[in-house]
Amino acid sequence: MNDNQPQNGPSGSPDAASWFARLQRRPDDGALRRSFETWLAADPRNRQDWESVSGAWDRLGALKDDSRVQAARRSVQAELVSARRQPQMRWAAGIAAVVVSASALVGYGAWRQGSDAPRETTVAAAPQALAVYVTPVGGQKIVTLDDGSKITLSTDTEVRLTEWGRRRGLAVVKGEAFFEVAKNPDRPFVVAASGRTVTALGTAFDVRVEPGQWSVSLLEGKIRVASPRAMVDITPGHELVQAGDQPWTVQPRNVADLTSWRDGSLVFENRPLGAIVAEMNRYSTRKIRIDDPALAATPLSGRFRTGDVAGFVATLEAYGMAKAAPVSASIIELRPLAGE
Repeated sequence: MNDNQPQNGPSGSPDAASWFARLQRRPDDGALRRSFETWLAADPRNRQDWESVSGAWDRLGALKDDSRVQAARRSVQAELVSARRQPQMRWAAGIAAVVVSASALVGYGAWRQGSDAPRETTVAAAPQALAVYVTPVGGQKIVTLDDGSKITLSTDTEVRLTEWGRRRGLAVVKGEAFFEVAKNPDRPFVVAASGRTVTALGTAFDVRVEPGQWSVSLLEGKIRVASPRAMVDITPGHELVQAGDQPWTVQPRNVADLTSWRDGSLVFENRPLGAIVAEMNRYSTRKIRIDDPALAATPLSGRFRTGDVAGFVATLEAYGMAKAAPVSASIIELRPLAGE
C-alpha cells in the first residue's frame, strides 16, 4: 500500500483508521500530511470518521506518550519480527498483555462515547398473540412482555413468542438474547434453543445460538437446561456450551463480561485475535479479515465498542500489532507488520 495515496472508501471508516496509523508512524512526513488533507476534504463523511477514530486517542491525552506504553510497543514489534523468523514461535503472552492494557483503554475511551448501533424499546403484543422479534446486524432491541419480563436482543437475532398461558414460552431461532424474567412460580418461563429448553422462574440469563453451537450463561437466579437425553441445573456465574451433538460443558465464567454487549461493549481476556475479530464482525456489516495464522493466534485482552471497526483497527495499528489494508468497501484485512 502506498501511504501517500488518499483512500476514498464509501464510508471512510477503515480509511480513517489507516490514516490515523500512518500519521502516528510518520508525523514529520509533509507529503503524507498533504495527502491526508486532500482525503479529509474529499468527502464530509471522511471528516466525521476521522473525528470518531482520532477522538478516542485525544481523550486519553498523554497515554500514547507514556514511556511504558512506548517500551511495550517496541517489545511487541520486536517479538513479532522474531516470530516471523521462527514461524513456530508463539508470541509471549506477557508482552502482549502489557501492550493490550494500554490498547484496551483506547478502546474503552471510544466505547464511552456510546454505540452508533440502533437500539429500540418495544412492548410485546397481547399475550394471546404470538409474535416475532428481530434485529439487524449491529442492532439491539428491548422487548417488554406484559408480565414485566424483558428480553434484550443482540445483533442479527430472532426470538419468537411461542406460548403465553400457564407456561411462558419463547424460542431463540438465531443470534443472542438476554432474558430478565419476572418471578411467577405458577407460570414457568421456558426458552427453547437448538432443540434444548432453558427453564427459569425468576432470573437473568443469556442464550446464544450460532451455526453448530449454542450456549446459555446465568447472571443471577437458577435455570434448568434439558435435552431429550440429559438435564442439568446451572448456578450464577456459569456458562453451558454445546457444539453440535457433543456433550455439553459447564464452566465458571465472568457472565457480566459475556453480556457486556448490552451496554455496547465487548470484553476479551487473553483471547486469540482471530476469535476477537470474529466476535467484532457479528456487530458490523463491514468485516475484518485475517489470513495470517500467527497474527490470528496472537493473544489479546481489552474492551472495545460493538460495531466500532474503525476504532478497533486504529488501536491495533497505533500499538504496532497489525496494519490495515482495505480490500473492498465491506472488507478490511489485518496484516502483520514484519518487514516495515
